[in-house]
Amino acid sequence: MDQSGNEFLVTVQDIRHFAQEDTHGLTLVWLLEGNVVLEVDDQPLALTANHLAIVNRHQHWRVSAQAPNVMLQVTLSAPWLTRLYSDFFAHDYHIPNENSGVWPQCDALRHLLRQLLAVTLIHHQSRYRLEAHRWLGEILLLLTSSFQQPARPSQRAANPGWSKRITQVVERINASYARRITLAEIAEAEFVSEAWLSRLFRKEVGVSFMQYITGLRLEKAAEALRSTNKPLHQIALEQGFASTRMMSDLFRRHHQMTPGEFRKLRQSAAGVPRPRLPISDNVTPVAVDKLFCLLNEPETRGWEPSSLVLSHQQERVIDLQSLTPRTAPLRHTRIIITVRELDDLLREDVRRELEALHEQIPVYGIDIAEPFLSSRLFTSGWDDPLTAGYACWYNLHQLFTWLARKCWHVLLHTGLTTRCDLLERFLQQSVNHFPQDVIAGWQFVWHWSSQATTETRETAWQTQRSLVKTFLPQAKFGLWHRFTANSRPQSDEAVLGSPIIAQADFIACPADANELLDLAQLDPARLASTENYPVQKIRQIQTALRQKQLTLPIWLLSWNTLTGNTRATNGWFFRGALLMQNLLGLADHVWLAGFWLNSGLQGESRANDKLDTSSLALQYNHGLPRPIFWVLWLWLRLRGEVVVNDKEVLLLRHQRSYQLLLRNTVVFNPGLSSEETFIQRFRQQYRIQLLGLRGKWRVKCHLYDQHNGALFPLLEANLCESGPDEEVWQWVRHKARPTLSVRDEQLQDSWQTTDSLESNALLLVELTPLN
Repeated sequence: MDQSGNEFLVTVQDIRHFAQEDTHGLTLVWLLEGNVVLEVDDQPLALTANHLAIVNRHQHWRVSAQAPNVMLQVTLSAPWLTRLYSDFFAHDYHIPNENSGVWPQCDALRHLLRQLLAVTLIHHQSRYRLEAHRWLGEILLLLTSSFQQPARPSQRAANPGWSKRITQVVERINASYARRITLAEIAEAEFVSEAWLSRLFRKEVGVSFMQYITGLRLEKAAEALRSTNKPLHQIALEQGFASTRMMSDLFRRHHQMTPGEFRKLRQSAAGVPRPRLPISDNVTPVAVDKLFCLLNEPETRGWEPSSLVLSHQQERVIDLQSLTPRTAPLRHTRIIITVRELDDLLREDVRRELEALHEQIPVYGIDIAEPFLSSRLFTSGWDDPLTAGYACWYNLHQLFTWLARKCWHVLLHTGLTTRCDLLERFLQQSVNHFPQDVIAGWQFVWHWSSQATTETRETAWQTQRSLVKTFLPQAKFGLWHRFTANSRPQSDEAVLGSPIIAQADFIACPADANELLDLAQLDPARLASTENYPVQKIRQIQTALRQKQLTLPIWLLSWNTLTGNTRATNGWFFRGALLMQNLLGLADHVWLAGFWLNSGLQGESRANDKLDTSSLALQYNHGLPRPIFWVLWLWLRLRGEVVVNDKEVLLLRHQRSYQLLLRNTVVFNPGLSSEETFIQRFRQQYRIQLLGLRGKWRVKCHLYDQHNGALFPLLEANLCESGPDEEVWQWVRHKARPTLSVRDEQLQDSWQTTDSLESNALLLVELTPLN
């Protein structure tokens, strides 16, 4: 099989003997079956099945074999390569020794060559070249990103009198002479003027810029005439001449003979017969059915890397015996669950979801988002002592008694619009009506209003705080404020300098990553800064408080890492590692963190397909767990002393057990976050080795990514026009959880894992010793 063109040549052959005296382009070799010996510049290399090799430009090579084999050769022409990447031949390209370990880049190259071979076999007349160029483009990207090596020493090393600048210029010329190259291009690349570079080049090299290029092209043309049987027009094209006539004219002036006469003279003088094409006895075609059989075999791709992966491989060797853990164990902050109104707690489905949630994620308290006195429970006559056993007080008794029985605290919101006379009567009635254990867990938060005058704010604060402290001395009374994105901006000076903040028992605030992002101007720098925005904002608030000589606990009642406001931006992409990274950072800075119970109470869906990105909901419709639920679940599993902690790797030690958390944290451009190809570019490869482990261990792995437990891809795959039924909901609920795998391993002195994590994927590995 042989498919050729001006840019590339794809060949699959059974080779017993084949010699190529001069490689003008770049040749990729993949031995699909059998055993051969590849000699490159007289250096033999034994290739077995599935081995790769690269033959660089101007290398002589030959292949020999004693038995049947199948070899794929992909030859890329120099003019095409230099048009795409002018400095392509300023480097050499080399396949690493795969016997020393697993190289996912080699697996990626095999995958791309496999795709190119499949396209060549099918050879669709109308789109073959389009498909072939697609895979060739990815092959070139992979070569330049993963297989580049310093160029081999050339004749310029014999010119010690050249300056570093001229050495670099000559290197550029030698790498790109086969294409149209100008002095202006070289001068621009070297950041100097054309006139200055021209004078320096002539002074050190002894000839002008164009004379050197012309001489180099003629030298390469003469070598091709002497050692190959290529026609003149092909040699002229490969060596960068504008036409065959121009090459012939310049050749005649330099050698005083035509190219044809030079070829005859040199070949006869050397006694070398005219080169002949390989005969059929040495190279035979491979049957198409055999190639299809080889292509149908499964690929062995250890990490399944993408050829466009941006991140480099993370390799870590951790000696457990030499590490000193931190004195303090990993911290977990308290969790408070938000519902919209007080009367939502009377709903049976809300109570059922809260109880089920508490079984897996311990709940510290319930946050009532709306001012509680505006609830429909407070109808006319609620404050009449004679009706305390009826109407709203019966419902209030039900819900507050249920909350106390669960040992949950209750956070009630007030503000400037709260009537102080109604608040006083409610507190008085509560103290008289409820037992002490019911009201013991009540906390209050007062909302700061930037529009009100200073006097109005201070009067309302003092009155309401005095009422709460009078009737419920043990209750905390805090201040809620929407601090701005920057530390201590002008708009926050009013609250930071107010006497109110000094009297507060805590500070409550939100942290929405969209506060930093202007969707009309997607600045990459500002987008990247949203990665840890909740943590950054809390630190800024703490810094501002310290400058005021204040130390207050911070309650983060709502936060999010989304950078977009519609389902088409960042509403759909998986962000488990992004959430985990912020949770780990927040635990040391906030007293508690808040989450909505579900997206229905949160009111996530807005008009015009917009999303509320100011907070996180733990559940979707029908009690389906959203990503933050499982991130919290994995986060709460973490325990013990911190041994290693950085952006990618967290290692914990608890008694004799270990926990290893790998996370690939990525922030996306909102406009591209739903593009699958874009997402796959952020795949991260890990190779982690833990030294000092011996004996039998149980290894338990929890993998959580967009293909293993993510809710929205499951929903999207199972939607239909008639809508999902209860069976679909149950199936999605069953599938929407991290993938679990368990195995026992007998370790000699170390344990290692080799994994490839998709963007924002999480992998938790738990190692437990077995007796």
